[in-house]
Amino acid sequence: MNDTNEIKKLREQIDAVDTEIVKLLNRRIEIVLRISEQKAVNNIPVEDISREEEVISKLDHGDLSDRFLRDIYKVIFKYSKTVQ
Repeated sequence: MNDTNEIKKLREQIDAVDTEIVKLLNRRIEIVLRISEQKAVNNIPVEDISREEEVISKLDHGDLSDRFLRDIYKVIFKYSKTVQ
């Protein structure tokens, strides 16, 4: 197999992973919206910094740096608060 074919196959694997990431993000937002409803009913503020820190601290970083995951989750949390 030549290098071009190997790159193509690897990129197809990345495409599949990207598709799964998007599915999981959509699922996460569906749950966020349900939480938002409960927060509204119970007059609970949207932002919960301690929960955000809890989420990040429980993640298994694997080979990813702490800074990288924090940056990603910062964007996820910001979007979650926007839809709430």
